[in-house]
Amino acid sequence: MEGYSNHIAIIGAGISGLALGIILQRNKIPCVIFEKSEKISEYGAGISISPNGLAVLDNLDVINDLKLLSRQPELAIFFSNNNQINQISVDVLTTTRKSLYKVLLDKYYALNGEIHFSHKVVDINKETKTLKFDEKSIHVKHIVACDGIRSLCQKKVSAKFNDPKYSGYYVWRTIFPSDQDNIHFHLGSNFHVVAYPVDSERSSLVAAVKSSNQSNESWKQKGSIQNLISEIPAAILENYPSIMENYGVYKWGVFLRPNVKILFDNNITYVGDAAHPIVPFIGQGACLALEDSYVLGNLITKHKDNLEIAQTKYNKLRINRVRSIYTKSLNQGKLNHLKNPLLVFLRNILMKYTNIISSQTKSIWFYDVTNEKDL
Repeated sequence: MEGYSNHIAIIGAGISGLALGIILQRNKIPCVIFEKSEKISEYGAGISISPNGLAVLDNLDVINDLKLLSRQPELAIFFSNNNQINQISVDVLTTTRKSLYKVLLDKYYALNGEIHFSHKVVDINKETKTLKFDEKSIHVKHIVACDGIRSLCQKKVSAKFNDPKYSGYYVWRTIFPSDQDNIHFHLGSNFHVVAYPVDSERSSLVAAVKSSNQSNESWKQKGSIQNLISEIPAAILENYPSIMENYGVYKWGVFLRPNVKILFDNNITYVGDAAHPIVPFIGQGACLALEDSYVLGNLITKHKDNLEIAQTKYNKLRINRVRSIYTKSLNQGKLNHLKNPLLVFLRNILMKYTNIISSQTKSIWFYDVTNEKDL
């Protein structure tokens, strides 16, 4: 635990932390990852990665390994009140967070990356760039906070820190045995359900519910299949009878941090959910984290002797995109959960007879950060 004064310290071994670690390791930038947990568990979490995220994974040279653990659905099929509205071709990879984590961790280790599990940061001094753990402290070159929406790094040192706010939604998640081929979107009044395959034998079901009753923000909060069934119309869940054989049901309160304006402080940079948590209604949380890591990793490599420049450019390249997707995600939730029959009718007509779905995804999916000219 000594000799890290020339290292980039990455706090959190999630998607963004590992992706950043890979980029720094392959560019010979000294780095070390600290993770508070002993290990990472699945906790019922599936994940869909669109082309913008896939471009980063391809650049990290993990895409082929991930494909072996995942599925590539050809269609997304949309339903309203259990009646099909439309279907579109998609170019996404659907998998689990655990599978994505595995390939990123394997790649980081293959590059001789260093990671310390069971290391929870209890305090930070951003001026001296000192991290304090339970019984020891270390001095580092720079700190990158990849420690999620409840970021201790943000809370401890950010001059502009705002506590995450409940979004008005909570989400049920589960993974269950299934040979489903495509993605299903079920739109309803104050709820929507998405089901998709995550590998050759399992599917993920996500049910988002609009509610003023605040729920905890935690992947680990266990629920029950009976509670899930009580909140989603039986006609929808009957399409997935094997859900009764699920591998665990979890309830997740969706929180966000409004009005994010800056993604760094002196000697510390924020990435992914630690910087800009969003509602998960256009499937961009992980993709934004990958984009962030790619941009920051390459800027640190380019400006390793002046990390203040790297931070400034990182903020300039990322802030407008993350704020745009933050807004689009919120708006998508409103469209998914329409209650007024006339508005539901108009939404369904637009979805059925126009290319509105494809056009809305293009600006998000087909941004390729690996072609960003300023990196």
